[in-house]
Order: sequence, then structure tokens, then C-alpha cells
Amino acid sequence: MKVIEINEKDRELWNEMAKTSGGSFLQSYEWGEFKEGDGHKIWRLAIAETKLRGSDLTSHFRILAICQVIEENVPYLGRYLYVPHGPIFNTDKKEATMQLLEEKLKQIAKTEQAMFVRFEPKISLRFSNDLTHYKSSIQAIYTLKVNLEGELEQISASFKKDTRYSIRQAQKKGVKIEIGAEKDLDKFYELLEQTGKQAGFEIYSREYYQKLYSNLKKNNLIELFLAKYQGKIIGAALAIYFGREATYSYSAADSNFRNLAVAYPIVWSIIKEAKKRKMEKLDLWGVAPENEINHPWQGFTHFKRGFAPSESIHAYPGSYFLILNHFKFNLYILQKLARGRKV
Repeated sequence: MKVIEINEKDRELWNEMAKTSGGSFLQSYEWGEFKEGDGHKIWRLAIAETKLRGSDLTSHFRILAICQVIEENVPYLGRYLYVPHGPIFNTDKKEATMQLLEEKLKQIAKTEQAMFVRFEPKISLRFSNDLTHYKSSIQAIYTLKVNLEGELEQISASFKKDTRYSIRQAQKKGVKIEIGAEKDLDKFYELLEQTGKQAGFEIYSREYYQKLYSNLKKNNLIELFLAKYQGKIIGAALAIYFGREATYSYSAADSNFRNLAVAYPIVWSIIKEAKKRKMEKLDLWGVAPENEINHPWQGFTHFKRGFAPSESIHAYPGSYFLILNHFKFNLYILQKLARGRKV
């Protein structure tokens, strides 16, 4: 086995591995390009196994794992390496593969003077003895997915009765859903600012969403959905389409038109687009844990649950840290806790 760095010529090889082995858009080649454009260093590492074949003993590579690494910066503390929804494995030799990957990441971290490597995988990494585990995450730990098998009528019939009613009512009242363009991002951001203030969550800069849209749109991985009422944009959401799954990500709505419940027809339109693209699931992203009725996310979890009433909420394992500088890592943890943030 050996570690190789993947570049542009192997883009399709990388994405195919990410798509077919349970990866998400956060490990896509295009997400790395977006983060590079936003000022981050990126490493795309693949663990490859050489096999001999044929009478002339020519060799070929089999990819055992991939790991897209993003360099992040913490003010006053320094850098760390971040692996969202990765590594992605395509082997039973996970322990040996992970050990080789860790060695490579230690080399990169030493060169970059990084404090630690933070993995947020979709599977447990407990087979590695070198990692420190925290049941918290930058990405959402709990998620709910809509099963897109069957015809649209069957999918709609699987929704809760109130969800189907809300979709029909919005349509009857004159709400129309359209796919927007880059010129509509300013209005989307205006709505996102309003929603963020009212709901008490932070949003990224306007430039962040513009770079995100333009980078992913080049490869047809993103759509901006607009809810219009009497010619006015009153709601919007970004949906990312990668591999077998669509993802309902950033969304916002004008609170003056709350009675129109535009989020319902927006999600329904995202589902219809996903079916056109022959996708198997719609990931509704962050939700509250099962049966935690006092969780701050319970409100929009109730909304999302209406699209997947029979599906179980899935929990990712959290974060695994490969710590290179214990003193700075402890300071990192302390400043998170001091600000009232989860690790």
C-alpha cells in the first residue's frame, strides 16, 4: 500500500470513489476546489494497493481509501487539518489503511505546523488507537433522509398528511417554485440574513455563497430554488446533488409570508429534481436527536420529519482527533467551551 496525491487528471476517479463508497459532497473534488477558491489549502490523499496481473506481470492500482483534507485556521492558536465526512474506505483493511493515512497526515501537519487533524467520518474510527474521540461535530451529527425509491406519487404518499396539505395549500395560494440563477443570490442572501437574525444562527459572508454556487454550478452539482409569490421572491434554498444523494442545505424565507409555508413546496421541488437525476435519497441535513422534544432544533426537525415519517434518524459518530500539539489542542477545547460552543 502507498499514499498518492490525486490531482485534476484523476478527478473522475476520485469522484467515482466518493460516490460509490458512501461519501458525500464534502469529499467531492469540486468541494475541494470551492474551498481552495475560498483561501484554504487542500490535499486529496488516496491509499492505493498495487496488484500484479497478466502474463507480463503488469501492475495496476486499486484505491482502498480517499481522504480530502482542508486546512483551517483558528485565530490566535494556529492551523489544523480538517476531514469532513471522511476518510472514505473501500476495503476491509481499515486499520492498516488508516495507519498509513495517519503517518502521511502527520508529515503534512508537521510541515504546516498544524495542531491536530480533525476527522468527521460517516463511520466509526474506533479501530485506530491513535485518535481521541468526541461525540460532537462541526457538521450535523444527526440527519434524516427521504427515500426516493418509486414514482413521485408514491414518494408524496409517504409524506405526513399535514406535509402534503401544506404543499397543496402553498400552490393554491399562488406560490410558484422556480430554479434561480447566480443573479438571484443577492436576494437569497438578503433572506438568509433575515432568517439568521430571527432564528439566532450565524451565516457565512455573501462571497462564501457566491463562490459555493459558482464552483459547484460549473459541474451541475447545485441548484438555487426560489419561491415566488405575486412576482416577489419570498423564499429560497440551495440543494446540492452529488452521487446517489441530494442534500437540502441552506434555506431562508421572508417572515412576512410565514402563512404561505414556502419551505414545503421548495423541498418537494428539490425532490422532483433529484428524481430527474435518478438519485436515491434526499439528505435533509441537521435534525434533533430522536425523542429530544426540548432540543433547540425540534421545530425544523418536525418540519423535516413530515417528508420522512417512517425513516430513522441517523447518527454519525462525531469527531476523531489526531493530536500533534497537546497544549494547543487543550487551548482549542477551552476556547470552544468558553464561548459556549460544542467541541
